[in-house]
Amino acid sequence: MKLQAKEMDVYLQSKSYVDTVLVPLIPIDFGEDLKLTASMSEYTTALTEELERQFKGRVILTPSFTYLKKDGVAAVYETLLRWNEHINDNEVKHLFVLTSDRDWLQYEKEIGAHCIWIPALPLEHIDESHKYTLIHEQVQQLLPIFVEKWSV
Repeated sequence: MKLQAKEMDVYLQSKSYVDTVLVPLIPIDFGEDLKLTASMSEYTTALTEELERQFKGRVILTPSFTYLKKDGVAAVYETLLRWNEHINDNEVKHLFVLTSDRDWLQYEKEIGAHCIWIPALPLEHIDESHKYTLIHEQVQQLLPIFVEKWSV
């Protein structure tokens, strides 16, 4: 489910089945790393949208959690920690964050979320059909990670 009003009506009716929130973590840079962060954003967004489709009815996909790359993860991780506390206070059992920014891995324990790092692949020169295949195949590799974390 996406964090949209019409889908939240469904969530409120089936709250006991929806136990996971998925947050895309997206760095932004309008300087030297503009192209890199744009690629990271595109790839992370595509993956999280496909994961949401695969797990519809169990996962809520939030809008992207964006931050300035130059500030670094250390400057914003406490905000994500508060997200996790809020999610836990509202009876959602699992928080997954997906990012192409490797720096988040060192904060996984502190934020109490399942952090999935995936190196970004530049999608800009791939035609749409191959793009879908690539994303779908990548998501198939991520599915067992979710299932494993849910079973703990």
